[in-house]
Amino acid sequence: MSGSIKESFERAFKDKNTSNVVVKETESDEDSGKEHDKQVAMKRAKKRRRVSRVRPSKVQKEISQFTVRTVAPKERVTAEKYPEILSVDEEFSSKGQQTELIIAENRFFEKDNTESWARGEYTHMRPVDYLFVRALIQRPKIAHFDIHQMNDKERLRANIEAVTREYEQSYLCEPIGSQRACLMEGGCEGLQITNAKDRAFILREFLKPSEQREYEATGKYPPERRLCLMCKRMELARAHTNIRADGMGVREDTILPDWRNLVDVEGEYRLEDCIVSSREVYEGILDPVVLHVRSAYRLQEKNGKRYYDQWRMGYPEKKEHLFQTPPHPSK
Repeated sequence: MSGSIKESFERAFKDKNTSNVVVKETESDEDSGKEHDKQVAMKRAKKRRRVSRVRPSKVQKEISQFTVRTVAPKERVTAEKYPEILSVDEEFSSKGQQTELIIAENRFFEKDNTESWARGEYTHMRPVDYLFVRALIQRPKIAHFDIHQMNDKERLRANIEAVTREYEQSYLCEPIGSQRACLMEGGCEGLQITNAKDRAFILREFLKPSEQREYEATGKYPPERRLCLMCKRMELARAHTNIRADGMGVREDTILPDWRNLVDVEGEYRLEDCIVSSREVYEGILDPVVLHVRSAYRLQEKNGKRYYDQWRMGYPEKKEHLFQTPPHPSK
């Protein structure tokens, strides 16, 4: 009895576990068998090729003969062992050129060791310092100012020199011989005269009469190279226009130009061709100075020397007096 119950229980348990199993029947396919045989054949052929391939023989690498030296060997140079080193100067210089070579080398190193202002450069004035320098000389306008009432005019005039038209005309030419060119060089106003076209040139530096006399006496130019006359006029006009555009004036202890021109005098300039401070505002110019206008110059050439003629700057008219001086009684 117990055996039949146990058998029935095991049969029922077995039927329960096998009821959820899905029996998959594989269908026989002739193509799949052919494909399998083909793959087997390819593997065998590949294996045969791998076995029959001749492997290249390994070539032994050459051992480098380079030796690393940690310290370079030093050797003393002597006249007996290297005589050509001590005779280089004699090969590249003659007896007369050796002194000139030494002088040129000394001047080269002296130039690098001197201040920029002594070399005639503008590097001592940085662009960022322009606003500071302008603030030092400018000041707001003074109400009820009269330039004729300035107390310091005579002291300021002592620092400027009167220059005649004939003297200035002698500097509107190109440098010749020992004469030095304008400090601006490629930026010189002499190159901006349009009517000169391709014949425009750089002007010679402008020396005041006192500097010219010193050069004639000693043969030495000032240590700092100067601007030409055109560039001096342009810089003065630029500063004057800037001050007037800012609506400002200039401190009474400051004067912008270091030279002045003569006006309304026979053979000199007309007042309408010059600039000067207005009566109500002191703008840094006490006496008239010619205004720089590029179209006022014309290229001329005489004896192979180029110069600019101030052809649009007329001469003052000669004024005739209405009354003549009475004759002396003895006549």
